[in-house]
Amino acid sequence: MKISVVMASYNGASYIKEQLHSIDNQSVNPDEIIIVDDASTDNTVSLINDFFDNTDIDGKLIVHEKNMGYKITFLETLKYADGDIIFFCDQDDVWQENKIERMVSVICDNEGIKALNTSYNLIDGDGNEIAGNIRNKKRNNDERKLYNISLESVLEYNAAMGCTIAFTKEIKDVILEHINEIKTFNIPHDWIINIIAAMKDGLFMLNEPLIYYRLHGDNTIGLNRAVTIRKRIEDYEDIANQKMDMLKLLKEIDRTLFVKKYDFMKLMVKSYYIRCEMLERKKLFGYLRSYKKYDLNKVMDFKSALYDLYLIARRK
Repeated sequence: MKISVVMASYNGASYIKEQLHSIDNQSVNPDEIIIVDDASTDNTVSLINDFFDNTDIDGKLIVHEKNMGYKITFLETLKYADGDIIFFCDQDDVWQENKIERMVSVICDNEGIKALNTSYNLIDGDGNEIAGNIRNKKRNNDERKLYNISLESVLEYNAAMGCTIAFTKEIKDVILEHINEIKTFNIPHDWIINIIAAMKDGLFMLNEPLIYYRLHGDNTIGLNRAVTIRKRIEDYEDIANQKMDMLKLLKEIDRTLFVKKYDFMKLMVKSYYIRCEMLERKKLFGYLRSYKKYDLNKVMDFKSALYDLYLIARRK
């Protein structure tokens, strides 16, 4: 069995060396590391070349002439990966020594797994562990060690941080078969992989922290919550458009599933526009009535609704 690690790099000189060494120090090494650099302007490329010169792991570096963005860059790495199991890797995290060994073992012992996500611990820019670690951004109330994630669930929320994911060659082949269309969808690369895996009933969560996810000035936005009504509305409008692209993804990959999930996804899209309207009007009871009238509980967790109500009550 061949194992690939794929990374998209961009101006990562501050942390990439530590991340690469954490891969080199795995209890089970990958067979190859594929890195596509997105036109870095610092010394990221030289650091990568230095690492490849001093490791026994096969390495391949492709350098963009112009910046293409993280999604396109990550998807491009798949064209060069030959592994039976492929790990996505960010440039600024740190892997625990048994990450590859543990995840490969779980995938091999459970034939139905097509994509496996894990939980994570948090570190700061200096590598110090942050108290109150987030095991799993959306699913930290599930105490099971290993469990399946349904398609409806992952259409609502991504399974976990994309930097925790490993997936099979089967998923990679589906991505590459539809790559031209997939590039046009406003959906992060890892979320696309998780959706496709769930379409095959093969998306799983391993509730063990196997990486240290680094929080620093350039990446904390992914964990932040809108603090004003206007920003919340903008976020909801973006999400509604994203859900429409998820429908397009289902249609592209499996038209039967597209038909089955059409009503569910249309209700989800509608729910975001209803939320925008209620936030714009700043009516607490109107929001609650709409929540009940349109059965938004089917596509919306109550904690999200409570935060909307909190913003309305603050009227900011």
